[in-house]
Amino acid sequence: MEYKEKVIKGVSWHLLSYLIATPLAYLVRVLYANELPKLDVGLFYAVWDFFNMLVVFRAFGLDQALVRYIPKYLTENRLDMLKSSVVFVGILQTILAFIVAFLVITLAPYIATYYINNKGQFTGNLELVINVLVIMAIGYYFLQSIADFFSYLFSGFQYQNYASSTRVVKILVVFIFSLIFIYLFNIHNAYVPSLSYALTPIVMILIYGFIVYKKIFPKFLKEKIIFSMKLIKDMFSYGMYVMMSSAGGLILGYLDGMCLTYFTGLTAVADYRNVAMPTVSILSYFAFSIGAVLFPMSSELWEKGYKKVLCYGIEKVYLYSLVIVTPLSILMAYFPTVIINILFNQQYLSASPAIQILSFGAIFSTFNSIGFSILNGIGKPNLSTKILYIGATFNLIFNVLLIPKLGIIGASITTALGYFIMWIFQIWCLNKLLKYQFLNKKWIIVILVGMISLIPIVFIKDLIHNTILQLIVCGIVYFGIYILGIFRLNIIQINEIKDIIDKIIRR
Repeated sequence: MEYKEKVIKGVSWHLLSYLIATPLAYLVRVLYANELPKLDVGLFYAVWDFFNMLVVFRAFGLDQALVRYIPKYLTENRLDMLKSSVVFVGILQTILAFIVAFLVITLAPYIATYYINNKGQFTGNLELVINVLVIMAIGYYFLQSIADFFSYLFSGFQYQNYASSTRVVKILVVFIFSLIFIYLFNIHNAYVPSLSYALTPIVMILIYGFIVYKKIFPKFLKEKIIFSMKLIKDMFSYGMYVMMSSAGGLILGYLDGMCLTYFTGLTAVADYRNVAMPTVSILSYFAFSIGAVLFPMSSELWEKGYKKVLCYGIEKVYLYSLVIVTPLSILMAYFPTVIINILFNQQYLSASPAIQILSFGAIFSTFNSIGFSILNGIGKPNLSTKILYIGATFNLIFNVLLIPKLGIIGASITTALGYFIMWIFQIWCLNKLLKYQFLNKKWIIVILVGMISLIPIVFIKDLIHNTILQLIVCGIVYFGIYILGIFRLNIIQINEIKDIIDKIIRR
C-alpha cells in the first residue's frame, strides 16, 4: 500500500537520523561535562531553556501551519497559494524573531542579574552571563529560526530524507565547532556551547537554502504571489491554535529548567539538562520520528477520507512504539548510575534519581508525541492545545511547589505525572474523534513482559563487577527474554516485521 510504504520510508529516514545524531549529541554533552566547569554547563542550559521558552513568539505557529497546508495545496495543485504561504510565513517569522532577539539583547543585563544569576553563582563574572545571552539571541534564536524554516518546508513537502538530515547536520556542526573552540582556541567556559550553537545556523542556512531552491521548489521564482485574506485567515486560524499548543509544550519542556535556575541554582540545571533529560529523551526519538511523518501523512489521509487506513496505522504505531520504548525505559531506570559513569563522570551522579523517575514518564511522553501529531494533522490543534494546557498548568503549579523542596527530583516527578495526565485526556479524544478503541490488552501484556524480563537481571548484575561488561551482558539477557516473550505471546507477528524490512529494503 502506498501510504504504508510512505510511512515506513519516512520513519526509517528519521530513525536513521536519530541513530546518527544521538551519539553525536551525547559526544557533545560528554565533551562539555569533561572539558567545561559544571557551573558553566549549567549557565549555558539555563540560557538555552530561556530562549526555548521564547520560541513560541518566533512564528505564532505559522511554521506548523505551513506543514499542514503544503500537502493540501499540492493535492489541489495550487502552487501559487503554496508560494504565497511560504513567502508570508517566511517574512513574518523573520521579523518576529528579530524583534524578540533585539528585546532580549536590550534587557540582557537585567535578565542576567535577576534571573540567571539569581543565586549569585556568577556575581564576580556577570559579564560572561550577559555575553552568553547576547550571543544566543543572535545565533540560536534569530538565525536558527531561518534554518528551522527550511526544515518545516521539507516536512510539508514530505521530503523526510532532507527534513531528518537537518538534526544530523546541526549537531555535527555544533560538535565540530565545539572541538575547535576547546582544543584549537583553548576556551573552557560557557562561550564554547554558546558560540557553537550560534554559528551552526549559518552553515545550515547555506546548505538547506540551496537544496530548497534547487530541488524542493525549483519553480518558486516563476509562480506568482497571491495576496489572499482567506490564506492569511486560514494560516493564522490554524497557527494560533498550534502556537497555544506550542506554548503549553514549551512550559512542559522547559519550565522545570527555568524553575531549577531560579530556585536551586545552575549546578542543578547541569544535572537535569546535561544528563537526566537528554538521557531519557533517547526513549522518545522513535516517537519523534513517527510524529514527523504522521503529521503531514494524517493530514493527507484525513483530507481524502481514508479514516480506516488512518485508524489501523495509528493502532500499529502505538503498539510498536510501546514494544520498543518499554524495555529501554525499564533498563534505564535500573541502571542510571552505570549509564552516568560510562557516558559522563561521577560529579553528575546526583542526576541518577531524576533518570529513574523520568524513564517511566518517557513511555507516556512517547504516546503523547504520536497523539499530538495525529490531532494536529487531522485539523484538531484546538484539542491539542487544551490537553497541553492541562499538563502545563499541572507542571506550573507542582514545579513551583516541589522544586524548592526537592530540586531535580521534584522536577522529575512533576514532569512524569504531567505526561501521564495528558495521555489520559489524549487517548480519550482520539477514541471519540476516530470512533476507534486504541487501548487493548496487548499494552498490558507488553509492560508485564518487560517487568518479568528484569527478574534474571537482578541476580546477574551482582555477579559482574566490570561496569561496561555488566551493562552488555544484562542487556543481552534482558532483550533476549523480552523479544522471546513478545513473539511467543503474539504481540507482534514475525510476518509483520518481515513486511516492514521488505518495504525498507525495496525503497
